[in-house]
Parts: sequence; C-alpha cells; structure tokens
Amino acid sequence: MHPSDTGAVDPRSGKVTSGCWPSHLSDVRPPDADPAEGEATNQVELATSLLFTIPGLASAYHTSVVVNGEEFFFSDSGIFANMTLTSHQGKPSEKLAMGLSHWTGQQLFRALQEHFRPGTYDLIRKNCNSFSDCALHFLLRKRLPSKYSAMESMGQRTSLDLIHHFTNGAYQPNQAAANFSTETVIQQLDRLDPRTLAAGCTAGTGKNALRIGAPVAVCGLKNAEHLNGLSGGIVGYNSVNGRWEAKLSNGDTKALRAENLRPEGERVYLPGDQCRIHSLQSDAGKILNGRVGEVNRYIHDVS
Repeated sequence: MHPSDTGAVDPRSGKVTSGCWPSHLSDVRPPDADPAEGEATNQVELATSLLFTIPGLASAYHTSVVVNGEEFFFSDSGIFANMTLTSHQGKPSEKLAMGLSHWTGQQLFRALQEHFRPGTYDLIRKNCNSFSDCALHFLLRKRLPSKYSAMESMGQRTSLDLIHHFTNGAYQPNQAAANFSTETVIQQLDRLDPRTLAAGCTAGTGKNALRIGAPVAVCGLKNAEHLNGLSGGIVGYNSVNGRWEAKLSNGDTKALRAENLRPEGERVYLPGDQCRIHSLQSDAGKILNGRVGEVNRYIHDVS
C-alpha cells in the first residue's frame, strides 16, 4: 500500500492523469471496434522465451504481452507490469510484432485482473500463456499461436506422475485454478461493457519495484518465519513456478511470492494491519487523510 493519489489513464495517449475518469471518456470502444472508426495506435508485441524441450513431444515456453514497450505477464502473485522484460530476464528468445490496438496497457490490466488474481497460478492449467492468449484476444482479437502452449495441452492429457518427472517434482496442482477456462474468460471479455474500463479511479502501472538487482527484504512467511526480516536482491523471475528468486543475506537463494517481498528499507505493512492515511495532496486525496483502514494487499508499483 502506497500513500499516493489515484489516477486515470487517457485511452488516447495512455498517460496517467490525476483524479477519476472524466465523463467524456465513457465512449471507449469495445475490443471488436472497427479500425476504420478510429486509428489504433497502441503497439502490441508478444515476447517469448524457450524454457525446455521434450524431444519428440513438445517445447515449453514462457510468454508475455508488451504494449507500447510495457510488459504484462501473469505470475503466482497476479498480473505484473514492467518496462524491462523482467520475466524474460531482459532477454526474450523472440519478440513478435502482433499489431496495433485501440486499447492501452492499463486498460488491458483492468480488463483481465479479476480473471488472473494472485494465488491462482498453475503451471499446467492457468499460466503465463493462458494470460497471453486472453490478452491478445482482448487487444487484437487474435489468439496465442498454439506452439507456445503445446506443452500445457499435452500436460492436461498426461498423468500427474509423468508431469512430476519432467518438472523434478516442482509441479503441484493448484485447486484455485481447477475450474479455469481460457474460453470462458474470452467469452466474458466479449461481453465486457467498455464503460466498466472507464469507471472509477485507477493508478498507472508505473515502475515495478520487483526487478532484477532490486534490493528487497523478506516478510510475512508463515512456514519459514526464520527468513522474515532478511535482506537480499532479486536475481530473476522463475517462469515455471511464477515466483521471484532472491539471493538472501544468509547466502540462500529462495523462490518467493511477491507479497513476501518488500523494497529494502521500506516500512512493512501486511494484510490485516491497521493503518492511517496521511499526506495525500490532491483534492480527492485530502478527503481521505486521517481515515483509518485495513491493509488488503501490497502492490509492487512505484511512482
């Protein structure tokens, strides 16, 4: 939770503005808008990285969607955005131009965040490629090329024992993803009222605090409490388990969920903690100053 004011994104420029969405933006076009009705200016790319190959069967890929240079990908802690292709360690195997969209990256985030919530990641049933597939449909009415999700398709038809063998025991089914369906999400996106993307207030995605080399501190671990309070640095993103790898001050390298990491030196607030809002400067923010609330979750964006 950051003591910063909320803002909105102008769909024409993609820039964050202060306050809530103005009423004149309520006519934002749906994803199937005819390009002839207005120029699509947001550049969409697909970033991919080859993870491993099972000879004669399939290859596993990590993918993410890039809008105007900003990467969006799905992890164990929900949707993340950054400007440095962090999920590919900065160097994807390939980067494909997919087309131009009427929608901005921030609108993509708002449209998909309820479908890709923290704690719902599953390597086989709901992963980065599931998100990329839905994101490309929302932005361009295109689908993720099947070669990038061939491993998951095979995994859904394979025994759990065999999957454990190929992942060295790393895969554990996530019941929160048991009923996930990419086709169901796409159907819901098709019925999306564009005005829902222009309603209320939203902050820009900003610069992500979790990036390679970033100094962090561990917090909130329940099963490894001895690690809480240790400092360290982000060394990479693990696209298999959807977690962040940090080298800690005790010499260990651990794969941790985003909610268990904070920028080093920042005061730690955990879900359930009570807090008091202060120092907001905008007219809307000043109304909130002095109010007491409960921390819901931490968002790893910095202004």
